[in-house]
Amino acid sequence: MTPAGQPGAGMRASTADAPVPPEIRVLALNVWHSGSKVAGGTALLADLILSTQASIVLLSEATQATTAVAAELARRGHLFHAVPSPDTGILSAFPVEETAETRWTIKARLNIDGRRLTVYSMHLEFRWYASNLPRGYGPGVPAPGEFAEHGFDKLPDGPVTDHAAIQRVNAASGRPEVISSFLADAKDEIAEGIPVIMAGDLNEPSLLDWTSATAHMFDHNGVVAAWETTRRLHQAGFIDAYRSMYPDPATHPGLTWPSDNPEVDVSELAWAPEADERDRVDYVFANGLRLSAVGIVGPRGTIVRGTRQEVATKDNFAATPSRWGSDHKGILATYHFTD
Repeated sequence: MTPAGQPGAGMRASTADAPVPPEIRVLALNVWHSGSKVAGGTALLADLILSTQASIVLLSEATQATTAVAAELARRGHLFHAVPSPDTGILSAFPVEETAETRWTIKARLNIDGRRLTVYSMHLEFRWYASNLPRGYGPGVPAPGEFAEHGFDKLPDGPVTDHAAIQRVNAASGRPEVISSFLADAKDEIAEGIPVIMAGDLNEPSLLDWTSATAHMFDHNGVVAAWETTRRLHQAGFIDAYRSMYPDPATHPGLTWPSDNPEVDVSELAWAPEADERDRVDYVFANGLRLSAVGIVGPRGTIVRGTRQEVATKDNFAATPSRWGSDHKGILATYHFTD
């Protein structure tokens, strides 16, 4: 890991500026091309962080947005550490001790009034999007892979519901192996008694969502799938914040993509215009902390079969800003250190 103060460690915040522990408010969001798809995206992200009182922000598709948002927050008198990478990013109101980067993840060890917390922001491969197959669309596999000839287009023979085929395509994405690498790294943190939070856009549904209760919802077309990336996380003892508090995926599906965005044409918000492609692909996972609250952040609107619709679920929305800069919804989770 890179000691704080080295290049990439970012802006620093004094202990006096940080929220008083033990409350840790984590906001996870795919900011969509650095927040550039909507006018004033940097200011919108800063507004969101302040309105949700987030103390740790874990970003996907961030690129230059991490440092830009930190600078905007500093201009308003709120100092955050910025830990950028070419894709993911971390903003922390708590001091950063060390950082490390891989292709898919940025990691930071934080000091919260003398107690350590390690956080990871992750954004996984978007191709090999196997949840498209039951919906009758190609998974975006590069040639010469299975289904590569279809790209992300509609499949001429209709939905693919063969579980083995779906799992093959999903495994070829490399997402499960990235999670295993994360788990190996996090195991060392946990062995030192350090709690861990990992959040981001995993570009894969949850095994807790594609169940018998939802087999005929959201164009699952009868498929029940133990999606491997989240299966490995659960097996390792990481707790999915939203699903742990709202365990029924039929009443509280927690769908995060595609999100409506009134300022953007529908054609830019969805990939499968004749399907219900809604999924929960954005998560906050933790090990060694107590969760006290969690909710979705973003518009209540979504996209179904190429049209804008209002969410008709019992989901808990923690915040619904008047303007939105992403094609995803975010997750806001509040944690406390355990005794």
